[in-house]
Amino acid sequence: MWRPARLEGEEPMHEARRHSLVEVDPEKHLARVARDGKVLDFVVTGVILEAQFDLADGSSLLWLTEDSPYDEGLHVYLIGRGGELEDALEAGATFAPGLLEIRATGEDWVRFAFFRNEREYQLEVGPRARFRMFPPLGWRYPRRLARHRLAVHTLHKGSS
Repeated sequence: MWRPARLEGEEPMHEARRHSLVEVDPEKHLARVARDGKVLDFVVTGVILEAQFDLADGSSLLWLTEDSPYDEGLHVYLIGRGGELEDALEAGATFAPGLLEIRATGEDWVRFAFFRNEREYQLEVGPRARFRMFPPLGWRYPRRLARHRLAVHTLHKGSS
């Protein structure tokens, strides 16, 4: 079973199994999310739930892919403690395969690889939403002119 690396002095967010996808539409790459068996009030993009983590503040991170071998998309959702959709980030590029590989976690961050390139990424969950306009190349916020708790940064492969 996969276990993320820990950095000394940091408590990692923990792997969860509370969420599942229901009402999956593979042709449109859409699904609904259920938490502890209760269907939540929003639709997400992605048909495979790759990973999920619970954070100390009661919110959760969900990592979904579209199940496409050539134009794979990664969708990261921050679900609030009450089951509301708080934030989202997406990655993808035409003719770009992707495979999610979680490398390490901390209290409020995840280090991972997705695209088959020489980069690692670090996703951070801020304590409150703020304006974040320019994610790295290949990434976007579905709600562009909004405040976001999620931020992603590009690291070179093997960065600490």
